Parts: sequence; structure tokens; C-alpha cells
Amino acid sequence: MQILSQTAFTKKTIGTTIFLLFVLICCIITATDGGDFDVYLDSARRLKNFENIYQPPFFKGLQYYYSPFFALVLSPFSSLPFIISETIWSLLSAFWLYRIWQLSTTYFDKEILIQKNKLRWVLLAFFLIVRFIMYNFSMIQVTIFLLWATLESLHLFKEDKYIKGGILLGIATNIKLLPILFLPYLLFRREFKGFTVAIIVFLCLLYLPAIFLGIEYNQFLLTEWWKIINPSNSEHTIEAGLGVHSLSSLVPVYITDTVGGLPIKRNFINLSYEVTQLVLNCVRLLFVVFTLVFLRTLPFKKNVAVLKDYWEYTYLFICTPLLFPHQQKYAYIYLFPAIIYLLYYFIIHFQFQRSKEIYFPLGIFILASFFFTPIIGSDIIGRYIYDVLQHFQILTIAAILLVPALLMCPPSKIESLVKN
Repeated sequence: MQILSQTAFTKKTIGTTIFLLFVLICCIITATDGGDFDVYLDSARRLKNFENIYQPPFFKGLQYYYSPFFALVLSPFSSLPFIISETIWSLLSAFWLYRIWQLSTTYFDKEILIQKNKLRWVLLAFFLIVRFIMYNFSMIQVTIFLLWATLESLHLFKEDKYIKGGILLGIATNIKLLPILFLPYLLFRREFKGFTVAIIVFLCLLYLPAIFLGIEYNQFLLTEWWKIINPSNSEHTIEAGLGVHSLSSLVPVYITDTVGGLPIKRNFINLSYEVTQLVLNCVRLLFVVFTLVFLRTLPFKKNVAVLKDYWEYTYLFICTPLLFPHQQKYAYIYLFPAIIYLLYYFIIHFQFQRSKEIYFPLGIFILASFFFTPIIGSDIIGRYIYDVLQHFQILTIAAILLVPALLMCPPSKIESLVKN
């Protein structure tokens, strides 16, 4: 028995070692090819020369959209060969991705799953999100970090570690504003301490660079940063080109005449720019207000069931790439929590009970998920079909389809299934 145990341990160790070596090699290859992190490091280098990092010349012609604080943090690494810094970041991203899964599964009762269903859950979840994982690693993006930091901070708040959680959420929000959606959520769920710490850290990090850069230069950078991220900018109202996926690229192209990446008509009406802007903002507001449908309680009350918390998180994560302008495919790694939740729901349902009511939300999920899979890649379906799907904003529509699927699959149904 002891020999068998040692053999199993040895096989597991060898398997883990091989996997980690594979991850390391992939990270090195990714860093060799370079990505958006080149732009971050170049902006950090320019920061040391007191240049305007939000105006040309840009590395590879790509705009830097992140905070002065992030550029300051990266400035010591900008003197190193880019491949070293990018390999380190890619390895950290691999760890953060693992941690995202680990944190997510703490909200679920894994013990009620039979072994083969546990395996199905893992394999299907990563299969459906692998395309966006690849986008993040190939571009060497920060989105995995932002998703991890948000989930980690929420987990820390659950453990009453408000300072650690608030610091982490404040840092993530300062680097890129995407996690800011969770700040009003913290207020609603009576996480006052975590909210307060996050706000204080966020504000402090806006002005911390002034210690090293000077007050005048730091204020100049903050002004320049706001100029390019201001959601009211005309370029953020109508984003008609290929590669951008959010409400600001979905709504306008169907209600006003736009010039896209392909000469194929999309709009069924032709509203003015002002009316289009109004409609877009109303749709954004609708998604914000719709959060209340998921919360389902009065303000300042905490949930009893942790799975209800996670269900609420999934909606906010879906809203993140939808509400913010200038979002690209890698931002849809934010769908990972919703995919994890819905897969668990369907697996539990089929393990304990099969009823006809499951097939409608399952059908919606399968339809949406098809457009997340690696099958929808230019290497498989061809560049033209791939561009047509982007032209008609199919990825954005697929992400929105997850919302009704989530609504039809509330945590209360999981509890009743297991009890029965």
C-alpha cells in the first residue's frame, strides 16, 4: 500500500513538474514575441524622462491607457531587457489565473459533485475561456491581474481582512478603472470598511507619484490621462471598427450609419449622432439598474449564502467589458466567473435531476458559449468569416446572452435540487 502511495505521489510530482516547465516555456515564448507590455514598459521609460506618456511617439504606435502610478511601478523594470520583465509578468499571470479558479471554487460545494463531474467542470470551464486566456497571454495584458485582484479582495473582505482587501482593490482600480464597478456594490452589501480603504488607496495612488515626479508633472499626467479615458469623448461613443467589443461598439452600429472594417451594412435605422449617444447611455443605464434584479434585497444587507454573492459577482463581471468603452477581446476573460457558475449549475442539475426547464437556459448558454470557443478563430473559420463576426459584434451579443441564462439559473434552485 505504501509503495502504491509513493508511486502515485511520484507520478503527480512528475506531472506537475512537466506542466510547470510547459508553462515556463510558453511564458518565455510569449515574452519573446512581445505584446502590450512593451507599451507599458516604454511608457515607464518615458516617465523617467518626464515626457508626456499619453501622447506620441508610442511604442508600436499603441496608446498607453493606464495610470501614472502603474508607469511609476514599472519604471525600475524598464531598464531591463523587455523579455525578462514580460516573462515575469506572464508567469505571475499564470499563477493569478490558477488563483482565479481556486477562489471561484470556494463559493461552491464541490463535495456533492461526483468525480467525473468535477473533471468535466474543470475541463469545460477552461475550454470555453481558453481563447481569451490566449489573447491575454499573447498580448501580455493586465486583465487577468485585474480579475484576480477583484476576486481576491472580495475573498479577503469575507475573511474580515478589510485593509488587505481594500489595498488590493484600490491598487487594481487605480491601474485601470475596470474594477470600479465593485465599489458601489461594496456599499450596497454593507462592506463599508473595505469600500473606505479601497477609495482611500485609490485616491492616494493618484498623488503618490508626485513624491517622485513632482506635483506639477504628476498633475499634468493625471489631466492627460483623463483626456484619453473620459467616456464622454466622441471616439468612445461610436466605435465602429473591428476588434472593439462593448456596448459602445454594439449599439451605435445598428442604429446609425457607420464606417466599419467591412463594406457590409449593419444599421436598420439611421439616427443622428446626438440621439445615438442618448440611446447608448440609456442602454448603459439599463445594465446598471438591472443589477438590482440580481441583488434582490434592500441596501446594506449581506447575503446569507456565499453562492448568492458569487452569482451577483458574475453579473458585474459581465457588465465590466460591456459598459467600458474601447474593450478588446482579451477583456472577455471577465466572463470566466459566469462560465464557472453556469457550468456548475448545469452539471448539478443533470447529476441530481433532469427536467425540461433546464433546456432553455442551457440552450442559451450553448449558443453563447459557441462564440467563446477556440473554434471561432481566424485559423479555423477563416479570416473573412472571423471579421464578419467582429463586424456584427457577435462576441458582445454572446456575452449579453449570458445574462438571461444567469437569471434563469439562480443559486436557490441549486439548493432545492441538492435538498431534494
